[in-house]
Amino acid sequence: MHVIKKINLKLFLPVSLGTLLIFSLFCNGLTEILVLIGVHVATLLNLYMLMFVVDRLLLSPDVLASKNIDKFKVVSYFLLKIFVIFFALSLGVHFIGNRIIIPLINYVIQIFVLGISLKR
Repeated sequence: MHVIKKINLKLFLPVSLGTLLIFSLFCNGLTEILVLIGVHVATLLNLYMLMFVVDRLLLSPDVLASKNIDKFKVVSYFLLKIFVIFFALSLGVHFIGNRIIIPLINYVIQIFVLGISLKR
C-alpha cells in the first residue's frame, strides 16, 4: 500500500481545517488570515512532498529490491521542501512581522495531524 493512500482523509481534512479555523481566530486582520492560509497551503504541499519522497524514492518496491536509492533525487526533493516552507514563512514575516508565530505553530501542529491521520 502506498504511503499516500494510508492517510485517513476523513480525519485529516476536518482536523486540519479545524486547526486552520482556530488559528485564524488569533489573527488581527485580513492580511494575517491570508498569510496563515498561504503558509497552510505551503504546509500541505510540504507534507505531500514528504509523503511522496518516502513512498516513491525510499519505499518503492523497485528501490527495496535493488537497494539502490537515488540520493540526488532525495536530496533535491528535501531541498525543494525546505525552499517551499522557507519561502512561505519569509513572505509571512514580510507581511505580518513577528506575528508569524501563529502560522509557524500551525505548521508544527499539521505535522502531528498528519501523524495521527496515518492508518496503521
